[in-house]
Amino acid sequence: MLKFDVGDNRFNFRSAAVIIHQDHVLLHKAVQDNFWTLPGGRVEFFEFSSDTVVREVEEELGMTARVIRPLWYVENFFQYHQTRFHEIATLYLTELADPDAIPFNEDVPGAEEDVDLIFRWFKISELEAFEVAPYILKTRLRSLPEGVEFLTLDEIGS
Repeated sequence: MLKFDVGDNRFNFRSAAVIIHQDHVLLHKAVQDNFWTLPGGRVEFFEFSSDTVVREVEEELGMTARVIRPLWYVENFFQYHQTRFHEIATLYLTELADPDAIPFNEDVPGAEEDVDLIFRWFKISELEAFEVAPYILKTRLRSLPEGVEFLTLDEIGS
């Protein structure tokens, strides 16, 4: 996976799926975390970031996904626990082969190597009430861009 650490700093290359179904977006979180984010994971060496999305959905949910198109390229500075991250993230509009296999009204467990995950559909218009990372998803998901947007976020004030 494409990440490296220098002291308390980490560079991370992540790819994530924007999965929308009936005005809901699929988010996930680690059981111990207090925030939700888009499903996805770290890009492997010589793996296209769009292929990462398909692989991660298969690994974490056991479901088939198809990337439709890229939405956002995000450069994000944030802190998670004691580590400061410099993350490059590619976010793709993605569809599930069978989105109805995940019920709207319940949490669905996901599989990750060393983390217990929970997946849940959230009504896009109600995201403001939840902790979502990165925070810009709360508004950006309301109106998807026609082309790829480049976004920069600095949540640590560097």
